[in-house]
Amino acid sequence: MESKRIALRRVLKSMELFALGYSDVSSTYYFSMGVIALYSGSSLPIVMLLGSIPLWIAGLTYAELGSAMPEAGGAYYYVRQELGRVPGFIAGWLLDFDQILMISYGAVGFSGYLSVLVEDLRMWPLNVIVSLLMIWVLAIINIIGVKPSARFNLALVAIDLTGILTLATLGAYSILHRVHYVSPSVSFAIPAIGLSYALRGYTGIDVIAQSAGEALLPGRSVPRSIVAICTLSTAVALIISIITSYAGLIPYIAEHLNDPLGALAVGLFGHGLLSSYISFSIALVMLLSVNAGIVDYSRSIYSMSNDSLMPRQLAIVHPRFKTPYLSIITASSVASLFVLSNDVELIAGSYGIASVITYALAVLALIRFKASNVAEGFSTPILRVSNLRIPVLALVGLPIFAMAIMLEVIYKPQYVLPVTLWLIVGFIILLLMRNFK
Repeated sequence: MESKRIALRRVLKSMELFALGYSDVSSTYYFSMGVIALYSGSSLPIVMLLGSIPLWIAGLTYAELGSAMPEAGGAYYYVRQELGRVPGFIAGWLLDFDQILMISYGAVGFSGYLSVLVEDLRMWPLNVIVSLLMIWVLAIINIIGVKPSARFNLALVAIDLTGILTLATLGAYSILHRVHYVSPSVSFAIPAIGLSYALRGYTGIDVIAQSAGEALLPGRSVPRSIVAICTLSTAVALIISIITSYAGLIPYIAEHLNDPLGALAVGLFGHGLLSSYISFSIALVMLLSVNAGIVDYSRSIYSMSNDSLMPRQLAIVHPRFKTPYLSIITASSVASLFVLSNDVELIAGSYGIASVITYALAVLALIRFKASNVAEGFSTPILRVSNLRIPVLALVGLPIFAMAIMLEVIYKPQYVLPVTLWLIVGFIILLLMRNFK
């Protein structure tokens, strides 16, 4: 029998949801763009554009399900409600793995981008110490309450957008005036390895679905914030990749995998205050991804423990702040272990695989939801076949998600192993929970 769910405070407005989600999404391609460029070459703009398709599919799926079922837990909750306990557990547990990795890469990325200003941050152990410090500072902020956490995100997102707008505007200006202009060569040949990274490089929209249980007016604020994030993220990624291509800097950023946009700024403007400011603003985005990952993971574990799929202690809400503080501490502790490994390639290569599987399960949940419900609020298009109501998102999304997983298995099978091990551990926990109920 499902346990009684403890309500979280509904305090988040559209802009605060946007701030939580945008930092989550943008940090993934800020972090992975160098790797995508390495394997995509002159096809970078096309690959980045194609890579935004899973973001839109997952985002619109969450927009409909989140507005109809505004509960903490996101994809886990939707899949559990529509497909059952075991599929729900798989969705939640896999998503938890990516949130841990996001907390880790955000903290490591923060140190990496900040090393443009502080050279010593390139060296161990100072880089690890700073990364761990950032995780635990943000953990404390989240325990105090999600409202100040979201406002903190909103302020830093403004700084991020200012830096990216500066990079895009002045970069385009320099290209148009042929300061760094090489040739307008964009290839339409799609490299499979580059596409395999791009199709999972936009993960992060989950944080809005996870926070729907704290949205003030979820029927409106959840879809609005998701559409705004998908639109802005797609536009920014495409503009930046076009500037990189037309400036002839794709090989340069491919050599700087830890700070690709910082390298782009240096390639366009040279070393100086402007490139330093842009690198600093992106470092703040990586910091935001730590915050968003903590929010996302803690709400997922909170929901799963409420449903007796995780130890019930993790569902305890702080008596004063009304936040799932034990889940927050758990998320931060596990992410700290990945930071201590100091293995950037392991984090970057493993990230996003689990989310693609979770998105596919969420689309399957949407099929079941639409078969028995008519959404009163936000609703995505359907295709009627006899008495069946098939979501268009499923017809488009499921083949794309299957292709993303297939490409990963074919070209980067070594990074499937950590996800597989995580899933095995999850099933062990699930069996233990059943035996000790």
